[in-house]
This record gives sequence, C-alpha cells and structure tokens, in this order.
Amino acid sequence: MSKNRYILPFKGTWYIEYGGTKKKNSHSWNIPGQRYAYDFEIRKNNSPYHDEVDKCQNYYSYLENIYAPCDGWVIELVNDYQNTHITKDQKIINDCDNPRGNHIIIKHPNHEYSCICHFEKDSFQVKVGDLVKEGDLLGKVGNSGNTQGPHIHFQVQLGLDPDKSKGIPIFFKNAYYQNRKRKKLEKGIEIESRSL
Repeated sequence: MSKNRYILPFKGTWYIEYGGTKKKNSHSWNIPGQRYAYDFEIRKNNSPYHDEVDKCQNYYSYLENIYAPCDGWVIELVNDYQNTHITKDQKIINDCDNPRGNHIIIKHPNHEYSCICHFEKDSFQVKVGDLVKEGDLLGKVGNSGNTQGPHIHFQVQLGLDPDKSKGIPIFFKNAYYQNRKRKKLEKGIEIESRSL
C-alpha cells in the first residue's frame, strides 16, 4: 500500500474501466508498474460516449481536467503526440511509439512516483522541474498512446520507469462509493471524488 495518501486525479463521478488490487480486476497484472493501475472514464447511461463511437469529442471524459494526486516534483513530461484514432469496433490501438502517449511522471515523498497518461497534446499546465501541490491542474484528458477512447490512466510505482518499477496499491483519501469511503477500488464501479 502506498505510504502517501493520494486524491483521485479528477473531480466528480467517474467509472473504473480497468483496475483493482486483485489479479482478476488488475489493469495489467504481468506488467510490474501497471499491476495496481487504474483506467478512469466518465460514463452516462453505462456508456463512455454518445452518438458516434469513433469521435473523441463524443466521449464524456474528453478534455476534462486532470489534477495532481499528491504534492511532488514533475520529473518527466511528454507532449509529442496527437490523439490515437478510434475505430468503430473500439479495438485498443496505438498511433505513436509510446504506449503512454502524452504523459507526466511526478516524484512524491517516500520514493513514490505517479504516472498519469493519455493527455491531450498541448494541454499541460506544468513543466519538468515544477513543484506541484495536491489538486493543481496538470492538463486535460486526451486519447494519445495505447487507448480505445479518452480516459485517464493512473498508477503509482516505486521507481521512475512506469513498466519496470514495482507498482503499489494506492491509498485514496477522497474516493467514495455509495456514500461510503473506499480504501480499495475495483473495476466496474463508479466512484466520486470529494473535496477534503
């Protein structure tokens, strides 16, 4: 479990598309850094989009704000990629050479690093070297990298490399489900981010 207490990197109610603390719900159990990662998206009527499935602007999460989950230093920021195109059958594809697409890595206390992926190009509000505070605006949701539609990928690991460093379960301090605080979040539920 993370030593730091994190806030969810969004405001409002979102859905856990992938993620959890057990193998059956894991984002990617066999990738060390992503074992306890989460993919978050907004859903309405149990769908992440309206109208045509292959248009980014039809996704409820698209261009939503992404916030710093904990105080820390921005140590990596990639802002090179346009959005990955979305196919009508929603296969996961990657239009660039980095599965994370536009992403940020923040170094936090206790040697923990958060990695947040799939930002909209040129939406970042911070740069490498910046000290960010919990809740600071980082940028906006896009669809760059290895995706099947706009969402937030979020993970915490014990090292800089998002794939090789050991991922750890995240202690969220502002996550609520059915009016109850949740310490463990699992795939397939809606969670609400509340102000502290």
